Amino acid sequence: MGNRFSYMIFACAVGILIGCYNPQRDLSIDPYNTPLIHILDAAYEANTGMVVVQWEYLGQKRVENFVLERRDISGFINIVRSSGTDANGKYATVGTFRDDELIAGERLQYRVTAEHSEGGLVSTSAVEVPIPGAGLREIRRNPVALTVQLVWDAEAGEVVTYEVVRASAGGDYQTLFITQDPQQTSFEDRSIADNRLYTYAIRSRLSTGVQHTSRSVRVQFYREAGRHIVEPLRGTTERMRLSAADPAGEADMLALIVRPDQTSLSRLRHTLNVDIPDRPHILRHLVGTSFPQLNDLVSQSVDLAGPSLIGLRVVSPHTYIGGIDSVGRVVVVGIELVNNTTVWHIPDNWMSASSHVRLAQDDQKRVYIATDGQLRAYSAEGSPVGTFDLEYRDPVDIAVHNDVIWAAWANRVQRGILRFSGEMLSDITWEDVLHPEIEPHALTLNAAGQIFILDRTQVSVLQADGTTLLSWPLPSGTFAAGDLTIGGSALNLVHLSDENGGVITYVP
Repeated sequence: MGNRFSYMIFACAVGILIGCYNPQRDLSIDPYNTPLIHILDAAYEANTGMVVVQWEYLGQKRVENFVLERRDISGFINIVRSSGTDANGKYATVGTFRDDELIAGERLQYRVTAEHSEGGLVSTSAVEVPIPGAGLREIRRNPVALTVQLVWDAEAGEVVTYEVVRASAGGDYQTLFITQDPQQTSFEDRSIADNRLYTYAIRSRLSTGVQHTSRSVRVQFYREAGRHIVEPLRGTTERMRLSAADPAGEADMLALIVRPDQTSLSRLRHTLNVDIPDRPHILRHLVGTSFPQLNDLVSQSVDLAGPSLIGLRVVSPHTYIGGIDSVGRVVVVGIELVNNTTVWHIPDNWMSASSHVRLAQDDQKRVYIATDGQLRAYSAEGSPVGTFDLEYRDPVDIAVHNDVIWAAWANRVQRGILRFSGEMLSDITWEDVLHPEIEPHALTLNAAGQIFILDRTQVSVLQADGTTLLSWPLPSGTFAAGDLTIGGSALNLVHLSDENGGVITYVP
């Protein structure tokens, strides 16, 4: 016991004599001189607009580098590195770092790390420093109106002006808005022209003359969020068609797979993960593969029309499947989505010389069928309410919203005004909205009545009045026989299919 006590006194005495004592350590319990590093001070300098960090290193291990780290959204990142040569041969080393690349309106965290020459490292605890100026807190996108609202607040300091800046991909920042009003905390950008990628930031000029810029945020209205295969398709005798489902039910998208010997209908539910909001998780539920009325349909003639996304949600939503059988007869059935039962079929003996049928459903549950240069409309109960000849023989696709029918042809898109006399469809007035510079393959509507068109090279979006809103290019793949639909709990996910049974989902 006496020898042990004597050794502890000797160790402390040696530590004091060689000048290694520090409040951060106690050699009586650390006789092996474990290296220590700690921050003496860290603060924002108003006159220079920099953060100054002063640190102290204690130890005899050889130091390769000292590194100043700052916490970013992805964790700590190295922002300054200096040689550790000055520390070698000394027991205590004091150093200073200055950070002039600050992020306005943030509470930044700093730490200093000593990297040892023989490997290993030792770091300080993190110290938080508030940076004055406006921090960009929220981005609110409105893909229907094509606007972006930026919301900010000031962390500290006296701000003289706020400046909203925006840069397109590959371009420099351009000023959109300047204000000296300290109560101004938001700005709505209404000058967006297309679906291009923009980067936004807020610049704050302080009363000291120093300027700081907020964290930048990248914004795009529709961006690819994921790809998956519903069912692999093999050859031109197999086809997949998409439609909306009942978003309040078990699915937000329906997928119909038509093969020469089998027709299957699947429900798909897309959910967005809170931690990864741009990557939807997909759940698939197979509704059925046995539809006796559809067994004789030519696969390339088949189409699918789900419940309308417009108006009040119905108690028993229906989806409609139609096509042409082997003798040229038009066959259309309605399936009640709650119980998956066939509840509707057209009573006519309608013959068609066309290669396909196109279907649409409106908010009154009326069904529209186009084939062989003719458009027929039926009530929800199945009785005919109107028949009209079409200007062109076979539409590529049709959709209906608020008494307006949209039709895509091989090289144009038309908009038709529907006029009803009581329950009967009495007239259709057509106008061209897109002309021969496009090659439509499919179209669909969102809940706001905007029209989405799958073209040969891109997805185009038109306003309800036919004016062009935005577009985005297609990824690599084949989409000539693809389809397009809207889904998701907010009725705003865009689903695009290719010719191989794959679906690409875009998130607004």
